[in-house]
Amino acid sequence: MNGWEATASKLGGISRSLVFQLWRTGDLASVKVGKRRFSTDKQISEYISRLEGAA
Repeated sequence: MNGWEATASKLGGISRSLVFQLWRTGDLASVKVGKRRFSTDKQISEYISRLEGAA
């Protein structure tokens, strides 16, 4: 599984383009390991918490 696929799966199966958009805008933090980019469980949890706070 690619980094974006794992991230998309943890966010309920969102699209590849949405994952990359979230990374590009900085709404969802990410890390790079080699050439792979992904979001850690902590980064995903923080993103979801921000969404809940805005609702």
